[in-house]
Amino acid sequence: MHACPSCGAPLDAEGACSSCGALARSWFRGLELGAPQIAQAVARGFDFYALLGIDPQATPHQIAKRYRQLRMLFPDDPSRLQEQASRKLQLLEVAGRALTDPKLRVVYDQLRSVRNPQLLHDTVRCASCGAPLAADAAFCSYCGTARPAGPELPSAPPEPSPELPPPAEPIDFYAMIGVTPAHLFQVATEGQKAAFIYRELNRRNLFNMLADDDEEIGVLQPKEPLKPSVIDEATRQRQHQILLSSGMTNEEREAKVLELEVARRILITNRWRVIYDGLLRDFYEGRFDNGRLDTLHYLQAQARAEIAEERGDLPSPEEAAIFLRQGRGYLETGLPGEAIEPLRFAVKAMPDSAEAHAAYARAILTSDDPVALGAHQLRQALMSLQWLEARGASQEPWSGLCRGLLARDHGDLAEAERELQQVAGHDSRMAVAWRALAGLALGRGATDEALHAARRALAVDAQDERTLLLIVGACLQARRRNEAAEAAAQIAQIRGQGTTAEMILVEMGG
Repeated sequence: MHACPSCGAPLDAEGACSSCGALARSWFRGLELGAPQIAQAVARGFDFYALLGIDPQATPHQIAKRYRQLRMLFPDDPSRLQEQASRKLQLLEVAGRALTDPKLRVVYDQLRSVRNPQLLHDTVRCASCGAPLAADAAFCSYCGTARPAGPELPSAPPEPSPELPPPAEPIDFYAMIGVTPAHLFQVATEGQKAAFIYRELNRRNLFNMLADDDEEIGVLQPKEPLKPSVIDEATRQRQHQILLSSGMTNEEREAKVLELEVARRILITNRWRVIYDGLLRDFYEGRFDNGRLDTLHYLQAQARAEIAEERGDLPSPEEAAIFLRQGRGYLETGLPGEAIEPLRFAVKAMPDSAEAHAAYARAILTSDDPVALGAHQLRQALMSLQWLEARGASQEPWSGLCRGLLARDHGDLAEAERELQQVAGHDSRMAVAWRALAGLALGRGATDEALHAARRALAVDAQDERTLLLIVGACLQARRRNEAAEAAAQIAQIRGQGTTAEMILVEMGG
């Protein structure tokens, strides 16, 4: 019994590996492939999956089965085949050899994703062998099949929909301002190494120099993102070049300068840059689905809105609708902190939108523990809640909570307790109100009152570590160490990973 040339497992009677699905070399007449040959095929636009007529997500066994089916259509000795049929067999063998070898398939998939993604979607291919066709080719140069008929063009372009704005085009902001994002390139696996070779060769236009021996490329070490000062200087130089260039109208210069400013803001704002870097990696690999282009569109819109706000301008109604949709999306996926900024723009541009106000207040109050929110955020949330209340939509107990916490921040503790007591009376399950009352009572030395309020909060959420820490602090302040140790033990159980009650007590100064 022969061993698999890829993983060493036994081959079955038909020469297929029982483990990884690879085929014996005899199925390919001893054809040997490496990263350079695969890169050359990808550079020429060949799609191995299309050649085999199989889905890119197919399993190794499915690919091997499909290849055997197609290979059986040709004679064992292809020497007498006509030229076009022989070329078709050669393409079939290359595709089968690459996709039935797990290691080569990884290399191919990565090179295929790095290659211009338009080749994966827009290239016209031969209906018989899957080879790419030149723009003016009436027949396939490999198998002679006539060019497939193209789809009929619509008589008129579709009407734009304000609800579905066109997604942004994939764009490399680093290249736009003339810098290299070295922190995005880290070559580790063989497949990644081959992808890096491909990019370098493509950049240098050296595909005609490919040989059998792989070029030795060192593994790149991960680097830190570019500093904002570097981004600022590179952007300034590019903007200076544009302002001094000839052949453009003032409007064109302003538009290009604005594009550079949008790029700069996205790259120097850490939360935006992290999102954009992830998108750029996906774009390099040809992945544009699952809302990636919409996310890029949202980033650009937020940067433009920030620029417009500094100029005293408001976002357009179309941009406001985009921000509202983006903010709702963040809320639905459990990311209220990310929703705050787009919803702030939405409220500013659509001050009469109940949906925008409600979503904005919700994003603020669920982005963090309300007790820990700053006065500015509480005021923003309260303004939206009061706008809704003025139109007959009661927002209690949340508006009362905001008023109580703002009174606390302003030093009016009596008013804060009055508001928070009303909130707790309105909804006894409002744990955050009980916890805020416990903190106020503890601050004025009323230990028993603080413990009562904290235990009311704990009755709503027994796993709330913040409430348990309040109880530990109150008990230690009253020199009731045993009760403090009991609450500390509960915290240690919640934290796990070797945490002890004694560690919690030391942390709290006990």
